[in-house]
Amino acid sequence: MSLILEVENPIVLGTIEPVNNVATFYVEMERDFRDVYGSLIVFNDDYMEFSNGDIVHLDNIHTYLEDHYNAAFCTKK
Repeated sequence: MSLILEVENPIVLGTIEPVNNVATFYVEMERDFRDVYGSLIVFNDDYMEFSNGDIVHLDNIHTYLEDHYNAAFCTKK
């Protein structure tokens, strides 16, 4: 019998399953995944990876573009 338990929360992503039919279990843990501004990126969050290796949560993309690309965000009125 194969026992597989799906685990999904902001800190633990993966499965718990028996190893070699022994009552030994392993959990695939994901460390906190944060963007260059410290925002936590969790399961199904959108983020961007830049060629310099920076990771930016989509909520912070405007700040990143202002800081690094001298972008000015405007609203048409």
